[in-house]
Amino acid sequence: MICLSRHIVVLGTFLSAILLAACAPAQAPVANDVPSGGPVGKPDSLVYSEDGSESFAQVALREKVHDSLAVRPSWTYYQYALEAMDNQEWLLARHYLDESLRQFIAEKHGTLYHNVPESVDSIYRAQMPLRIVDALDEVYPNISEIGVDAGVFEQNEVSIEGVDALDEGAADSAALQVIENFLDTIDVAQFTLPVVFNERVMQEIFYMSGGARSFTEGSLNRKTAYDSLVYSKLDEMGMPRDLIYLALVESGFKLKAYSRAKASGMWQFIPETGKRYGLAVDYWVDMRRNPEMATTAALKYLSRLYNEFNDWLLAMAAYNCGEGRVRRLVKEKMADSTWDTTQVVTYWDLELPKETMRYVPRILAAMVIGHYPEQYDMKINRQYRPDFDTVTVFDSFPLEEVAKVLKVPEDTLRSLNMELVKWCTPPNRDSYLLRLPVGTRSAFVDGYDKMEKNNFSSWHHHKVKRGESLGVISRQYGISVKELQQANDMKGTRIRAGQTLLIPIKVTPKKSTGKKPAKVKTYVAKLGDNVATVARLFGVSQESIRVWNSMKDGHVVNPGDTLFVSKPELKPVVPQASSAPKLGKGERYVVGEGDTYAEIAKKFGVPVVMLLEANGGYSHRLSVGDSLVIPEFTQTVVKNAPKSSEKQAKADKSSSEKSSAKPAKTADKQAGSASAKSEKPAKERVHVVKKGEGLWDISRQYGVTIEDIVRWNNLKDTKIRIGDKLIIRK
Repeated sequence: MICLSRHIVVLGTFLSAILLAACAPAQAPVANDVPSGGPVGKPDSLVYSEDGSESFAQVALREKVHDSLAVRPSWTYYQYALEAMDNQEWLLARHYLDESLRQFIAEKHGTLYHNVPESVDSIYRAQMPLRIVDALDEVYPNISEIGVDAGVFEQNEVSIEGVDALDEGAADSAALQVIENFLDTIDVAQFTLPVVFNERVMQEIFYMSGGARSFTEGSLNRKTAYDSLVYSKLDEMGMPRDLIYLALVESGFKLKAYSRAKASGMWQFIPETGKRYGLAVDYWVDMRRNPEMATTAALKYLSRLYNEFNDWLLAMAAYNCGEGRVRRLVKEKMADSTWDTTQVVTYWDLELPKETMRYVPRILAAMVIGHYPEQYDMKINRQYRPDFDTVTVFDSFPLEEVAKVLKVPEDTLRSLNMELVKWCTPPNRDSYLLRLPVGTRSAFVDGYDKMEKNNFSSWHHHKVKRGESLGVISRQYGISVKELQQANDMKGTRIRAGQTLLIPIKVTPKKSTGKKPAKVKTYVAKLGDNVATVARLFGVSQESIRVWNSMKDGHVVNPGDTLFVSKPELKPVVPQASSAPKLGKGERYVVGEGDTYAEIAKKFGVPVVMLLEANGGYSHRLSVGDSLVIPEFTQTVVKNAPKSSEKQAKADKSSSEKSSAKPAKTADKQAGSASAKSEKPAKERVHVVKKGEGLWDISRQYGVTIEDIVRWNNLKDTKIRIGDKLIIRK
């Protein structure tokens, strides 16, 4: 929960601010004192809309102040807080409100903000604390429901010092001399980004190692967890390794960092740019928070910018303020009559926005400090990303369900799957690659069918009206309060007017005659049926129907087809095995030296997959002395193809009698030949195994069985490696 002592400090500061405002002159503004830019804001101890259709934040965001007041940091951060509230980012909103208050108090003593009439300033100073208090009155109850320590949130998710703090005090000549003396001793050739140690870079070194020291040190520590990921991708694309420090300045390597411009992730993509480079952003997922995908996208974007400007510093500037602005300023500089057109325009020649003027030097400063942390007394402790397994899922289910099956905290799953915005795997995707704590993959596969799936056909957005409660809304849509809370990741029942709730719409099963759907093992398809309608009729997933019936993607269900609607028994087809050792009833096989699952399975004439499943082979390495259960298995013998004539049959019989010395070999050959004649030629495709994939993922992806893949590829067991090429037959 939120630290109580911090609440007391914040409230005490508010009271002081209000008292300061009360002591300010209460002179009413005169018409001539009002600068242009709109009326003075009037909070009225802020207000919902009369009909309850709008939230506090929606109303407050329409409030305007004079242009001379709107540039103040206290107002700017207050606006960021309102935007965060409108997005229901309650911890982020509280962070910005704290910052707004801090700036508000500092502005009292800043000469920069004394350029407005005293009467206008007095009204602003009287009203601003009330605005912040009203906003916090909305924020704190929602934070209490979340039950998360805001300090942990700020440490891991909010990154504001990196590029936002632009007004810190400048280094004096003595401080700059100390920095310069050290820089004179190092070789710039070691850096992969072009660097000039001018005053702008040295000022940023002073800031990053002084005022933003905590941010820099924390960022360098977090960086160690992502070094191998980012460096490998930079090397793969032939890009400068020191571009990694752009991510440090952008986010401090906080995967869920969220900026005032609604940028997110390690590389701080705004939604539009993220989508352009393949990072899906919707209600369910935000792939900007996926470190692998976001890094690939960022490097593609930077590479494109470099190809246009042929200068890494200009590329980084364009990454910050947009390529259009940099492109225009370069053209204007080239068109300037005072510019020597034989010279190339560099980053240092342009008058860019204030933030971008400090952004690139700040990256170069971070690069210097990152190469020489000991020079700036930065203590760096190596951090590691947690090891994880991956599994491809085709159904949507709550993370809470997965956590129960794996017996791990739900927060562990959330930290491994940062891109998940809500409480479940995305229901709007055909598949999703879910990360699991290392060593839990087999437990997930074993418990998959037991997990409660989200059996909803669609989703609706409901805007809360004044006087509505969760009970009223749930009855309106025919769902339970618990389902409504789960869909919106709510711990309590408090809602507010103007809030938007996600409403899950349930599937209504078709009425059927005869046996109850839950007990039906097979179903005869009718005209108009498809995989989706059959799945809904029996309350199972479409993927289950495909797997149970060995259907490929796009399979057409024809009237009269008999379909399995519950899990059928495993009946794989394998070649006839030679005589197997006999075990007494209840006896187990004891593993000897050199035994493998594949060899034991062959010895007893059972599929490797069945042997593995019966003995936990997916998670247990075979050791000498282990005792194994040998599962019962009825082999299916493939019949020979019919002969063309009686004459041919006699010839075959005669041939068989003559070669009676090797009956088994001849029979095997004939069976293989017959099988080849009877099987229809199948289309084949090659699947290259990706990181984290297992045969279970691949079999579900193509709608085939694990046994099929093992048989098609003559695998000795179910172990596969990244880069393996597997034949998949359709």
